[in-house]
Amino acid sequence: MLERFPTITPLLVNEPIDNAFKRHEVISVAAKNLYHRLGLLSIILVGGSAIYTVADTLLMKGAAGPLVSLAAAIAGSIGLGSQIYMLAAKLKSKWLVNRFACERIRSLKFQAYSIAATAADEEELARRIKPYCAAELAKLESELNMGISTFETFVPDKAVIVPKRGPGPINQTMVQEAIEAFRELRVQYQDRFAAGELHRLKEHKRAFHSAADTLYFAGACLVLLSLLSKIVPAIPISAWVDFLAISAFILSISKDVLDNAALTAPSAARFQRYREDIAEVEAQISAGAELDSFVPQMERVALGELEEFCDASKSINYRL
Repeated sequence: MLERFPTITPLLVNEPIDNAFKRHEVISVAAKNLYHRLGLLSIILVGGSAIYTVADTLLMKGAAGPLVSLAAAIAGSIGLGSQIYMLAAKLKSKWLVNRFACERIRSLKFQAYSIAATAADEEELARRIKPYCAAELAKLESELNMGISTFETFVPDKAVIVPKRGPGPINQTMVQEAIEAFRELRVQYQDRFAAGELHRLKEHKRAFHSAADTLYFAGACLVLLSLLSKIVPAIPISAWVDFLAISAFILSISKDVLDNAALTAPSAARFQRYREDIAEVEAQISAGAELDSFVPQMERVALGELEEFCDASKSINYRL
């Protein structure tokens, strides 16, 4: 990229922005991975111990022995302990706040492309980018002191700052390189990212479509059979029916929890709208829109998608 776009090097290599992004990215990825791993572990252990308890009561009637019961109790305790640790360590908040910071910093880097619209040369571009980035990074770090509550006050339009126009003269080579680089690195990249996420969600839906509904329906049918056996003594029903019915409900609830934690349904609709909005920006660029016109528009789109993520993230949890 540096060889292809030599006149906009200060935009491609922006050390204050890049270093801030890397710092928040490392924290976000680590917290997200730990949060989801502990969450999945807690669901498996708590759900498994609950199913064992039902099996011991209805089928084995205490025949499994104290050691097996102790192992189930320990498993359930580890699952609950994992959830308590997740809350105490604020893993969800750490992941989401730092992910929010990353996307805001990414947007700041691309908002700076507007400066190239009126910069006379690379030296002036670098000189004007430095105070802009320093000021905006300082404002963002101040916002992040609020923690996850900053999601409530986040307004995308207020986060898009169009840099002041310089005196010129306009460097047409720089403008064209900035347009091409922004189009590739921001517009087309985000469109490919959204398309990739939609494909991933589609595959996930294909593999697990209606699993919770199926489990719930199966549990309801088994409960009905169990009730009939109590009303009509002539219908012999094994304790397995009660066990399978309760197990189906537990698994159904667990599946719903996992879907909420992954934001599967909201994400699909979100990324579809995101691609539609990006297509509008792409159309404006193709129609010859000015650099400092479509850059703010694209950043409003990107930050609007971030706002939707912030709203959807409220439902993320691993609590049964």
